[in-house]
Amino acid sequence: MFNFVLQKIRPIARSIKYSRLLKRAAKDSTNNVEELSPPVSFVVGCGRSGTTIMGKLLAAHPEVLYLFEPYHIWKVVCPQTDMIQLYTKDGSETHCILGDGLIGDNEIQRFNACMQGELQRSDNQSKKIIEKTPINAMRIPMLKKVSPQSPILHLVRDGIDVVRSINILASSNTYQLSGKGDWNQWWGRSHCKWKALLADAKENQWFADEVDQLETDIEVGALEWLVSLSEINTNKDALGDALLEVRYDKLTSEPNIQLATICAHFGIQPEGQWMADSCAKLDSARKNKGNPVLLPPKMCEAFNAFQELYGFEGRAVTK
Repeated sequence: MFNFVLQKIRPIARSIKYSRLLKRAAKDSTNNVEELSPPVSFVVGCGRSGTTIMGKLLAAHPEVLYLFEPYHIWKVVCPQTDMIQLYTKDGSETHCILGDGLIGDNEIQRFNACMQGELQRSDNQSKKIIEKTPINAMRIPMLKKVSPQSPILHLVRDGIDVVRSINILASSNTYQLSGKGDWNQWWGRSHCKWKALLADAKENQWFADEVDQLETDIEVGALEWLVSLSEINTNKDALGDALLEVRYDKLTSEPNIQLATICAHFGIQPEGQWMADSCAKLDSARKNKGNPVLLPPKMCEAFNAFQELYGFEGRAVTK
């Protein structure tokens, strides 16, 4: 009986929480903040690539104010970012891939004001903000426009494991939200993220002639992984030293080395107790077993090329 009541209450409580966060961000955004120093740091990477555990480690660092997927802030800064339509319900257009065309002085001001608001509510306003929103791997020009000096960490995981993990989460669908219609834990309101990803891939010429062939969570999950990596690689030259790429399996197998490198990139100290605690929390990267990943020819070729580029073993198969 108790579990039944919790199942009924939790979706309502979550919806109330998200509504309050949006109102708070909207209020923060009206403040006049022209620049943040030091700038916000970003963690990106295709979902299911280890960004959540990386975020949990950073959240425990004494010098860090960590923001976990602040969709409410991005919604206030640029409404088109709400690709899961957590807040959007009026049919407004939302996107997975975003360039810098929607970012002007007003958007930059709102971003800085919202981030300053988060700092002011923290226990130590000298902390460095590190924000994690995985989909921002598809929005690198937007990030650089809104915060030009920001360092970015890109976590990369074996694509086979990523797409199988996406498949599990999209089909289990245990995370529900009240008042959000037909909600999917991975694809959002009425599969809006799925639809936005396919439309954006076409518009940006990522496998445009194969997108309409995709039918399963595995296939569209593979597209998400491919577009995330493709967008990062397209912007690598422009990012230069601002970008640090870390393989998730390297993070788990040699945590001392990788965490020290990440700390240096973000300008925080590899504090001894934090390092020890973080290393203890990093288990070996899990391998997700399942059927072969079948993809259309061009997607399959690109998928396997990225697997080879990053040194991952698994390969997709042409369907």
